[in-house]
Amino acid sequence: MDLLALNDTELNRTIHQWVDGKNTYEQYPDVPEDTLCALGYTRVLVESETGFHPPIDEPGAAREMHASWQPPSSAELRALLTTMDVNMFAEHVIPLAYKSLHATNPEWYDGLTFNAHLANYLRQLRTSWPPRPIDIATTRNPYHAR
Repeated sequence: MDLLALNDTELNRTIHQWVDGKNTYEQYPDVPEDTLCALGYTRVLVESETGFHPPIDEPGAAREMHASWQPPSSAELRALLTTMDVNMFAEHVIPLAYKSLHATNPEWYDGLTFNAHLANYLRQLRTSWPPRPIDIATTRNPYHAR
């Protein structure tokens, strides 16, 4: 699986980018809850103040609870993706990638053609991120006289 060939940082960034397409700050209305759970996102209730109201310490202070989704750690995400079977991967991961990438790459079409382009895209990510440092001491340069 080309996705798992990415390093932890890039894997986490890629999946989160696919989930958070509209950058809605831990609110993902376009992503099914079962997909978020399958990818290790956890639902947390967050208390917030509402509109115009007296100070918090006052007895009539208004508070509102809303759900927020916290992304998994890189290790948790990798473990979940590693244990996913093909059907679960196709149900939860491919649609996220499609929704995120097809808008900017409509020539990728869908189905098997999209999957092939996605695999190439992930391979490019793997080879370009992060740039690997070059060890000058061990690199042979045919133009360098010894």
